[in-house]
Parts: sequence; structure tokens; C-alpha cells
Amino acid sequence: MIIYRGAGFFTLLTPIVAVLLLMWLQQDPTVAKGNMTLPQFLLGCGIGAAINTLLGFVLNRGVRAEGEPAKHHFFYLPMQWPSLAIVVVCAVVAAVR
Repeated sequence: MIIYRGAGFFTLLTPIVAVLLLMWLQQDPTVAKGNMTLPQFLLGCGIGAAINTLLGFVLNRGVRAEGEPAKHHFFYLPMQWPSLAIVVVCAVVAAVR
């Protein structure tokens, strides 16, 4: 059973890469080396998921026949929708925090 199809694995990969890049490029001197603050983590996840949302809209554009699955999906949903949910969760947590 495959949980992704096509480029659907980018749904998890792009936020992880964005967090690692942000950790490497913008090191916070107030935390121990290799750690990051919650706002940095939320920013990295939000940026990575936003990039993946746009990528999902571009890759899955076009008309599909009724009942035909998306070409690029993650957990049987087109890859842009779980990424959009990650962006919303990051924004809500940042607003509440």
C-alpha cells in the first residue's frame, strides 16, 4: 500500500528541508547549537508547506475524469491540500502563541 503517488512525498520533504535550511542559515544565539525556537520552526514549516502547496496546484492542474485520482497525492489526497492544512496549523499556533 503506497501512501503517496508521483511527487506526493514532497508534502513532508519540503517542510523538513525548509526547517533545516532555516536552522542552518539563521542560527539563534540564545539556544543551544542544533536547536531552534518555536517561531523559527513554525516559520520553516509554514514556508516549506506553502511552497509545496503551490507546487501541488501546478502539478495537479488540469481536468481529470470522474473518479480518477490525482497524479500527485499524499494519503490519497491531492498533495496541495495536506500542505495547505500544515500552513493553516502553523499560522494558528503562531497566532495563539
